[in-house]
Amino acid sequence: MKLTLSVLLFICATNAISQDRITADDLQSILGEWQGTITYLDYQSNEPFSMPAELSVEPGKDEYTLVLNNIYPNEPKANNSEKLKVSNDGTVINKEKLISRKELEDGSIRIQAERSGKDDGRKARIRHTYIIGSDSFLIRKDVRFDGGEEWIMRSEYRYTRKS
Repeated sequence: MKLTLSVLLFICATNAISQDRITADDLQSILGEWQGTITYLDYQSNEPFSMPAELSVEPGKDEYTLVLNNIYPNEPKANNSEKLKVSNDGTVINKEKLISRKELEDGSIRIQAERSGKDDGRKARIRHTYIIGSDSFLIRKDVRFDGGEEWIMRSEYRYTRKS
């Protein structure tokens, strides 16, 4: 009985330790200047729309926070800044629960996080995917409306590092 309990506790502890976590190093690799495009789904026309986008990523107040300065050369009035904040334990990013962190074959890291919320005024499940590479960075927002099965690509920022 003691052996069974010990094995069970060991398995539980191992699973707790091996859970996916976002690290401060993951975030630090995003720092710098990026250029690329944003593509988003225009719900009125139901068509994707793309335009140039640039991104300047600066350190935030701690190692788990970054400041993302979004720059739209064709629409400067839309320029904005936002924070990318990861919990100290690495399981939450921008108030979304981490569902996976995977190192890909090319050396980049794919992070996915989800939350319940609203999109276009409707209740939905919202998933963000971040793919972080040494010279590429992707932020994608997918939405699945309540009662639906299909995930819809809402927006995707696709960047390459400026040289």
